[in-house]
Amino acid sequence: MVYGTVARVLFPVALVALVGAGVWGYQEHNEKNSILIKAENQYQRAFHELNYHIDNLHDELGKSLVINTRRQMTPCLTNVWRLANAAQSDVGQLPLTLMPFNNTEAFLSRVADFSYRVAVRDLEKEPLTKNEYQTLKDLHKHSKNIQNQLRHVQANVFTKQLRWMDVETALASDDKKSDNTIIDGFRTIEKNMSENPEIDWGVGIRSLETKKQQRIKGIDGKPIDKEEAKRIALAFTGLNPAEAKVEVDENGKAEGYSAYSVRITSKKAGAPINMDVTKRGGKVAWLMNEREVGEERIGLDEAEASARKFLRAHGFGDMVVAESDSYDRLGIFTFVPEQNGVRLNPDAVTVKTALDNGTVIAFNATEYLFNHKPRKLPEPRVTKEQARAKVNPGVKVTRQRLALIESKNDGKDVLCWELTGTYDNSTYTVYINALTGDEEEVVKMDTGAEGEAG
Repeated sequence: MVYGTVARVLFPVALVALVGAGVWGYQEHNEKNSILIKAENQYQRAFHELNYHIDNLHDELGKSLVINTRRQMTPCLTNVWRLANAAQSDVGQLPLTLMPFNNTEAFLSRVADFSYRVAVRDLEKEPLTKNEYQTLKDLHKHSKNIQNQLRHVQANVFTKQLRWMDVETALASDDKKSDNTIIDGFRTIEKNMSENPEIDWGVGIRSLETKKQQRIKGIDGKPIDKEEAKRIALAFTGLNPAEAKVEVDENGKAEGYSAYSVRITSKKAGAPINMDVTKRGGKVAWLMNEREVGEERIGLDEAEASARKFLRAHGFGDMVVAESDSYDRLGIFTFVPEQNGVRLNPDAVTVKTALDNGTVIAFNATEYLFNHKPRKLPEPRVTKEQARAKVNPGVKVTRQRLALIESKNDGKDVLCWELTGTYDNSTYTVYINALTGDEEEVVKMDTGAEGEAG
């Protein structure tokens, strides 16, 4: 009788618990599938955009070989620079960190550096040399090889309905049985790039490469092991070690610095957190929280305040906002330090704040780690008024200040007057060398920069 009463009481309780567990499991399954589908869509988009940008890059390089007027060469090489940078960005969004792809990435980086260096100079005074024309021929040939292999991979992706999530799994597990068509295609591209004859990039690009290597070596400090990287990552996120699962691996060979890749999962975080911790010095180079951002509830001012608080909490002190933007329910801020009123643009830190609750979900300090150091800044020889006179009269200048930038020609620091203004409803920032008066760079801003003329 007692057992029957207990059974009658416990049966509905157990039934409710079972149904609840089923509903929870179903929701978990749906959420996991939603995340996987979103990641797959992002990979597919990046891959097809890579094909598009490489196709156009090859076309523009071909056009540069038949152009017969110097006036047309500058916009053509500017397009080459833009497309090479876009292709680099596409590669960075693909799950290739577990396989070497550094030769191809280095090639795209050098194409961008070479084309920009030639495009910004006065080709009337300094026309292309025989060696530079030969370099363009070599770039055209190599880009054709990359284009052909990517088209082959793309055709297989379509016909076999291949998924990038399977690529990620195969790379992580070294699965020999799965269809590795995509992996094989990218390995072929990398192999071909390593076997190609050395391209003559010229003295300027070689000096840029030296500068980049020096920057990477600039991350110093004592070596750390995986356990120390785990401790640093947990301390940075503020998560309880007892409530978090932490995975630590070597980062991909294509990275520009040596680091541990850390992935943290915990109930408190709500979604996995990924970051790189440098092997020397134990610095957090970047962080990304995978959580889905909800509807916007806060403005950019509140998001910026949250980003500032985050930076101060992690030892970055007072920095100023050089750029701010909003995209896909995120506030995106680029912070730079100041020295005697001069903005140090090479030492930038990027922070992304969720506009639903103000939490920081992405952070990138690689440029800061590469570049930040004590500097002795020169006194400007060009006055504010002289710099403004160098800007196209059609630009309505709204803001002017001193800033340090990195030269696109040789990678060295250059003190400039930074002038922001509008032309034809678009916003531009013009950098005038504060020592020589030369126009160093012109940047078209994605959003209008407001401010009073200084």
